[in-house]
Amino acid sequence: MMFLPECFDMVCENRKQVFENSETIDGPLITNYRNLASTLNVWLFLGGFHERNKLSKENKVSNAHIVINDKGEIVSIYRKLHLFNLDVPGTRLVESEFSIGGNKVEAPVDTPAGKVGLGICYDVRFPEFAISMAKAGASILTYPSSFTVKTGLAHWEPLLKARAIENQCYVIAAAQTGIHNLKRSSYGHAMIIDPWGHIIAQVGDKTGFAIGEIDLNYLKEIRNRLPVWKDRKPECYGFIIPAKEKNENLIDQQKEYKFGQKMVNSNQVFIKTNLSFAFVNHKPIVEGHVLVSSLKEAKKLTDLTQDEIADLFFTVQKVQILLEKEYKTNSCTVFIQDGKDADQIEQIHVHILPRKPNDSDDIKDKIYEELQKHNNKKRAIRSEEEIANQALKFRHLQA
Repeated sequence: MMFLPECFDMVCENRKQVFENSETIDGPLITNYRNLASTLNVWLFLGGFHERNKLSKENKVSNAHIVINDKGEIVSIYRKLHLFNLDVPGTRLVESEFSIGGNKVEAPVDTPAGKVGLGICYDVRFPEFAISMAKAGASILTYPSSFTVKTGLAHWEPLLKARAIENQCYVIAAAQTGIHNLKRSSYGHAMIIDPWGHIIAQVGDKTGFAIGEIDLNYLKEIRNRLPVWKDRKPECYGFIIPAKEKNENLIDQQKEYKFGQKMVNSNQVFIKTNLSFAFVNHKPIVEGHVLVSSLKEAKKLTDLTQDEIADLFFTVQKVQILLEKEYKTNSCTVFIQDGKDADQIEQIHVHILPRKPNDSDDIKDKIYEELQKHNNKKRAIRSEEEIANQALKFRHLQA
């Protein structure tokens, strides 16, 4: 398996040159590499191809990491998610001026050396990106790069070692080196790092190549010796609150929360995260009926990002645990009305209702009917004092 660095096809001085010299995936350059892979019977990881985007109206390219198997077939294409935008005195490299960012993490590629996760350069600075690939089964993480000299001197090796150690993966980082033109130089020091953080092969700051061996039995041994994947607690990481701040203080820093066309007073709110909030219902169908909403104004679930959806439902889960403990039950109705025709109030939110065996027959038989008309003006509204007291009680239950 051979790994080439970012910009293996060219390094240009300006946006115009980049676009004029770019090609599509089915162009002559990648076709030649496909023929080379099949002729030599090797896998090629082409680390950063300036892919001409046929749909781009801005003359921008994608930064594509292309995987070609030993039969000459393209088996995966990853387009760089995180674009490097550096504009400081003495150094200017703003990738978004000539590149279009990708929009997803690709599944690790099955290869003879194990599953390989695909990244490019600046992606190395985002631990969540690497974790997502390791969780998907990657044994090897790749970061073909064209690191600047200044950032390379400071961060290149520590970042690569960190990604290897924390994910217990091999890291392969092919890298550009030397002076490309008057505006651009690269740090070099291509290297292969094992899951314990040892550098097993490296090139230095000269042009050349290094050879390393991937030992999946050693990787398994490292993971058994230090079982970080078994010991992780991802269900807790979404609820980090600054250690010195009380939940009610975080909530009260914001006096009102927008909820569709209405405002929710902070004295109704009992949980707030960076992306969601939970509050007491002023017209409950059963005792303990509460709502969880995104902080972002969003009419539908599909208007939320993946992070916002994850946070919303982590918060729902936390609220459900709180309610079941408080009302001594192991059941809740969790309900979403998504969209105008589903009788939603133009803000995505989740209803959570504790349920008990002794719920009245009307509630049991008509719970969804009641939820669909929960804004019915005939239902009694609880007093502000009652709402505030219940919210305060729920806040204290989390302490």
